[in-house]
Amino acid sequence: MKLIPVEEIQQGMVLAQNVYTLDDQLVLPKGTSLDSKAIRRLHNYNIFNVFINEDDVPAEKPKSSKKESFSTQLKESKEFKKFKKALENDAKNLETNLKEAFTSDEAIKTQSLVAPVLMLFDQNDTGAGIMDIIHNLRGYDDAIYMHSISVALISNMIARWMRKSEEEIKIITTAGLVHDIGKIIIPQSILNKTSPLTPKENEILKTHTQLGYQLLKDKDIDFHIKNAVLMHHERYDGSGYPFGLKGEKIDSVAKIIAVADIYDDLTSKRANHAPVSPFKVIEAFEADGLVKYDADVILTFLNHIANTFLANKVRLSNNLEGEIVYINPDHLARPTVKCDDSFIDLSRTKDIYITEII
Repeated sequence: MKLIPVEEIQQGMVLAQNVYTLDDQLVLPKGTSLDSKAIRRLHNYNIFNVFINEDDVPAEKPKSSKKESFSTQLKESKEFKKFKKALENDAKNLETNLKEAFTSDEAIKTQSLVAPVLMLFDQNDTGAGIMDIIHNLRGYDDAIYMHSISVALISNMIARWMRKSEEEIKIITTAGLVHDIGKIIIPQSILNKTSPLTPKENEILKTHTQLGYQLLKDKDIDFHIKNAVLMHHERYDGSGYPFGLKGEKIDSVAKIIAVADIYDDLTSKRANHAPVSPFKVIEAFEADGLVKYDADVILTFLNHIANTFLANKVRLSNNLEGEIVYINPDHLARPTVKCDDSFIDLSRTKDIYITEII
């Protein structure tokens, strides 16, 4: 193990220790093979020195004439394929387990229910990180249960960013996992409809929060989880449902699930809509997030989620492609993008925006 300046890193070197910011935010985990994206991340987080494994520096390889995007490299990596397979398997198992757990009279073992999701964090040893992987799982139609796992993972990350205790993180992760449990009672014809819902169908869909609560109310599980199922569509300004609750009347865990749920729903492919660019969602959050969501939750989420896109390749509305090199803290939805030898500051170029991560 050797401590070296970030400026002296060669691609292929392997981290011998976790890398943290001064406020203990994980930048890259131990074992990360340092590629251009990882090195860029170190620079952007103002990391000056890292410990590397001296024996893990690979021999120089001929450079390819065509540079693949980070997204392409990630999707072809062994770690990503392993994570994706585990996620899909967990989604299938979750459907069976949730139906059995919440429609029977037996006691619910929430620890065993959430264990496979928590294990995904332990099994993910790629330097890209959980959020990078989730961003790259957006290419196919998410089922209810895949959405539930994604919300659980995102909620887990928000809880970690908010420095919650391990017990709180487990409760929040479990709440994310079961937040849509009421949808097992909603007709499939509504859930799978590809055209816009009628007003009557929309009202039926909205009942999933109360139906879910009815399934849980007599179960021996944490009351925050029950409240999150009931309240994850409530909004801080009272514009949500089912009760139009405001501010502190909304459960603290439900406030976290609300942000994770809407972010995953909008950025994922659905039966009735294509995925929305994460930066469009961030822009919407910046516009009215402090009105509709808890300030601590939404600000924590925005500041961290934007930084997960550093060094990602994007396509702009003018059809140019480039790499995100700087996140503007005052305009998170409008970073600076490097296109060939030029830099486009989207905070100053209002008529250009990011259309997709590629």
